[in-house]
Amino acid sequence: MDDWMQYAKDLAKVERELKIEHWVYITFEIRHQDGHREILHKIDLPRDMVDRWQWLIEWRRAKLVCKYPRKKVTVYHCAYDKRTGLQTGFNFLLSKVASAKAQITKVERKIAEYTTYMTQNDLFFNTETDEPLLKANAKLEQKKRNYNEAYAILQAEVEKHKNNKDMYKLFVGFKKLGEFKSILEAKQFADKCGETGVFNLIGHLYKDSWYVFEHLKPKEDKENNDNAD
Repeated sequence: MDDWMQYAKDLAKVERELKIEHWVYITFEIRHQDGHREILHKIDLPRDMVDRWQWLIEWRRAKLVCKYPRKKVTVYHCAYDKRTGLQTGFNFLLSKVASAKAQITKVERKIAEYTTYMTQNDLFFNTETDEPLLKANAKLEQKKRNYNEAYAILQAEVEKHKNNKDMYKLFVGFKKLGEFKSILEAKQFADKCGETGVFNLIGHLYKDSWYVFEHLKPKEDKENNDNAD
């Protein structure tokens, strides 16, 4: 528990250094039979206000349910960084960068604690030959390389976001399929690409997800794969 609390503090510190401003974009939607989404209402507020304003979210949904009794009103939460417009949350780029930096802080602290303890308690301790310490330092260097790579990608994405706020990014799993000027263009590409799995379409304050099973792959693509085999 103590390690977890310390890691949470490290993560919070990194988020402050990265100047991440946690906001949540909330939409109240219905999905029609043809699959397209209709947004009935939007709320945009800081993440730390979501719990306090939960009554408003529930009231708004109840009001829309009464207005559209035959429709299923669904509430979607999209966590994002106000400064960059990039999404936050598990497995999104901003969170990966913050987590990578926090991991570096954690390993550095462990190395410092180990070095101090061994220096005080082992007369023959040598920082240049101690095997556990050498392994820990190698691990630390790898984490630093991973962080630098992720941070470079983040900087590129931030710059791209500033110049292309209207673009929509399409992923299947963690694989990026491309960027598109409209939701329709992205979904048409998704229908024809032949990929299966969880699709995620992400735009500025927009996110949609759906699953494509193997048997729903385009027939032509499946026949080509069978012929290739």
